[in-house]
Amino acid sequence: LQRAKLPRESVAVLVVDAAGGAPPRLSHRANVPLNPASVMKLVTTYAALDTLGPAFMWNTPVFVEGAVRDGTLYGNLYILGQGDPKLVVERLWLLLRRVQGLGVRRIAGDIVLDRSAFEVGPQDPSDFDGEPLRPYNAAPDALLLNFKSVVVTFVPDFAANTAQVSFEPPLAGVQMQSSVALSNAACNDYRATLKADFSDATRIGFGGAYPAACGERTWSVAYADPKSYGVRALEGLWREMGGKLVGTVREG
Repeated sequence: LQRAKLPRESVAVLVVDAAGGAPPRLSHRANVPLNPASVMKLVTTYAALDTLGPAFMWNTPVFVEGAVRDGTLYGNLYILGQGDPKLVVERLWLLLRRVQGLGVRRIAGDIVLDRSAFEVGPQDPSDFDGEPLRPYNAAPDALLLNFKSVVVTFVPDFAANTAQVSFEPPLAGVQMQSSVALSNAACNDYRATLKADFSDATRIGFGGAYPAACGERTWSVAYADPKSYGVRALEGLWREMGGKLVGTVREG
């Protein structure tokens, strides 16, 4: 505590034998209420292991409605969310690649996202710590795709005096700035010097510059309109993978 410069009055500690029976090895302010912070993850993890078991895996089924002929699905494709919290962009890509591997390259109908497995009331992502753009503040969702966030990658191009900007996943209907000017500033708070604007759901842009000294960096940011994220991400990724879609991506 002295090395960390923490006063004893700011800490509570309880060390006991897990088998029980023995008195505490250490007890310091053990009955004082404090903010448990990430220690609370132990409670939810224990509940999950006890309820679901250590071998439990989430599945996200995909259904087709209509016939598949010559690479075209003449009907709708349904993706049924069942609560997988780690359906990140890599796994979503594999899921859609599996669909294409089964012969569906063009969908004559719609892609329908089914999020009805459970309902979550309206939530404000800034309620927890006032940081609505942090991906960890994404609300629970039966079809939670990539934490409703975008991974922005900056790669300096010294010949062009710019940093190339890429986004993952691509979001349909969202304009994304492809490059930003380089600067000679030190690599301190590069996020501040970028002067990023994530407030517009149809555009992501940067009004500043990126320090060349930072090299390649990635920045994960929650999308400004989480309700439309799933639709935009699914359509953007499907089309980037070469898939054709006659209809739309919608919830249902």
